Amino acid sequence: MRNLIIEKLTSCGFKVSNAGIIYKQSTKQNSKEKAGVLNDFSVYFYAQNVAPFNPGINTFKEILGQQYVYKPVHNIEKSKSADPDMKSRRFSFEEYKKTTKAKNHFTTYLKSQNKEVSSIYDIRGIKTGYLENATLYPYINFDNEFQTAKIVKYNSKTGKRIKDTYSNSWFHAYKPIKEQLKISGKISKKITCFFGEHLLAGNDKPVVIVEAEKTAVILSLIFKDIVFLATGGLNKLKTLDYSFLLTRKVFLYPDNNAKEWFEIGKKRNWYVSEILENKGTQGSDAADYLDTDIGNEIAAELCNIEYNEIQNKVSGFNFSYKKKVKKGYCSTIYRNFELNYYIDNSRRENYPGNHFRIYAETFKVLTAGIDVNKWNFSDGKLIKPTADIFQERLEQSYRILKKLNADRDVLSTFKKVLIHLLENSNYLFNIDYVIENLVPQWCNDSNDISEYLKTRNWRAISGNIKDTEFITLLNNDRKAYQTNKLLLKLQPLLKEQKYIKANDIGLTSKQSNEFVYNLIRDFNTKVLGCKTINNYNKKIKVNQYFDFVMSISHQLNKSKSFKKFCTTYNSYYIYCKKSGTNLEVPGIQTIYDNTLIDKHTIREYLNFKPTSTALGNIQTIVEYYISNPNEMEFIRADKRIQAVSKISLKDMRDDLKISRRQPQTETTADAFNYDLNLTDSVLNIEQSIAMQKSDAFLYSWILYHNENLTEYDKFNIKINPLQYLLNVDVKISA
Repeated sequence: MRNLIIEKLTSCGFKVSNAGIIYKQSTKQNSKEKAGVLNDFSVYFYAQNVAPFNPGINTFKEILGQQYVYKPVHNIEKSKSADPDMKSRRFSFEEYKKTTKAKNHFTTYLKSQNKEVSSIYDIRGIKTGYLENATLYPYINFDNEFQTAKIVKYNSKTGKRIKDTYSNSWFHAYKPIKEQLKISGKISKKITCFFGEHLLAGNDKPVVIVEAEKTAVILSLIFKDIVFLATGGLNKLKTLDYSFLLTRKVFLYPDNNAKEWFEIGKKRNWYVSEILENKGTQGSDAADYLDTDIGNEIAAELCNIEYNEIQNKVSGFNFSYKKKVKKGYCSTIYRNFELNYYIDNSRRENYPGNHFRIYAETFKVLTAGIDVNKWNFSDGKLIKPTADIFQERLEQSYRILKKLNADRDVLSTFKKVLIHLLENSNYLFNIDYVIENLVPQWCNDSNDISEYLKTRNWRAISGNIKDTEFITLLNNDRKAYQTNKLLLKLQPLLKEQKYIKANDIGLTSKQSNEFVYNLIRDFNTKVLGCKTINNYNKKIKVNQYFDFVMSISHQLNKSKSFKKFCTTYNSYYIYCKKSGTNLEVPGIQTIYDNTLIDKHTIREYLNFKPTSTALGNIQTIVEYYISNPNEMEFIRADKRIQAVSKISLKDMRDDLKISRRQPQTETTADAFNYDLNLTDSVLNIEQSIAMQKSDAFLYSWILYHNENLTEYDKFNIKINPLQYLLNVDVKISA
């Protein structure tokens, strides 16, 4: 089926990517622009000019026309042997027609009453068996997929339902039909769609929901411009999926004594007729009162609905929580958003992490993207958003959009935002109330949005970050940035071979970055032999004494041959005679007498031999992660994020050798690193001349003559460059 759809779209001048994105050729320029998306059961076009198709949802049946043939998932013969119970068996509309007939008692009754028999619902009759001539009401979902059919037995003369032991069944369970289809075993079906749901595709007619299928059929014969749906049961309204009705005008016509329908109507902001509740008898429906005063009153009300004279009577915001709460992030900005919704004044200097750019300095951010599902922290605990909090978030998003899109139609897009939130957030609310009552209050002349400015030090690199991973990935890149800064400060200190304190490079504690802390510790202990700065200072004093001894011996033995005796703490050497005993290394007591350093430390000094590879290993690790900062891995321990290295020293050395051997190529930045002579630029003209040209030219002229403008200034200038110059002139004159 998908291949047929792609072929059809291609033949109409569209292109479909592997991800299902639909493109069309731009008429303005030689480029592609996104037009829609191919889903599992339909095609959604968000562009307007998509002829021969319609904007919005297009079912596969609508696109293919006569080419559309629904193929069951399971092959009949194979399914029988593979799955005896056939519990997952799916049926096609063709199987429904093949195993049934047009004639049935209900349509016979309608004809006897000289009423037109509607074909839009595709009701049919049972061919054989104990329910022969009973009526079948097919349940076909919004995507035009046949689910099953309800079988109801009627009296052909009165049109009344026959209520006995074997008066009703289902298409998937009726034995004679199963025998025709060569099906054995029990089949169970959960009905999740309305009767008549498929009739909603491709139109914007008002929707009236009743309980009985029979009522929907009869009323549809009278009111052609209304789509009538049926739940098939009094209590089914609350269990069915009606997400596809979020953007429709919906009217409920419950039977008498159906109080739950009134509660659902109020929650969903749907109009609920009160005629039967106030004037009908117990359990009666609209079809029971045809050609009566009550029926005439219902007909008059439906007529007003048909001609849009009855609007949703529900008033107020009507905020409530959905039964099934989504734990994830839900932003006011959705996929393929049409307006500007983000601006900041960040500087270019940044650390490019795997998923985020981390900036050295914080910057101001203005964004209309707000997580409406986010819980607030209050009085030491998290609380879910109230109606007031939700309204505040909507106001913030709208006012920022209004500010950032001064020359665009914000309201139409904001309506789509509200629909998006109604579909994907954890809340139900009255969209009409927001548009008609709240938005006018938010549209004041000043629209001061300074209170919404946020401070950040990051920007997302990729837009494909899962909501559940956002914080983790951001913290990882922050830790990588911090580690990189510390390593850059540490690297030159390793060459000095002096004791390194953690705060020398801005490291406040071991807990803040254990990885770098351990590198410093290893350098101090394995290269210098000092655990503390106090221990190091003591050994420096011993070393200074050896310097003194060296200088004296050098003066006394100028003609003698000496060999080098290397100290650990600086580049000086103590000279000892190759042969003879003219100069011996002073003993511990002698050193103590001259330095007053404890003997334990002196002994450590004399006996310490630095690990031959320690310094090289540390330098390799530091150099590698400076060159490859994003290869650092992270673990979470004791509520802290710790950087860890899982690459061997050998691999690090090999990688560094390869990178050193690679020829140094000139970067783009280096190639163009020279002063430009813009004396002859078209922008090098007087302001009075520039003001006579187009807004686009004037915008470029202002940027050419003002180098220190922030991104926020540039955005406001672009909206109205002439007004900007006038404001500047006023300030100067004042």
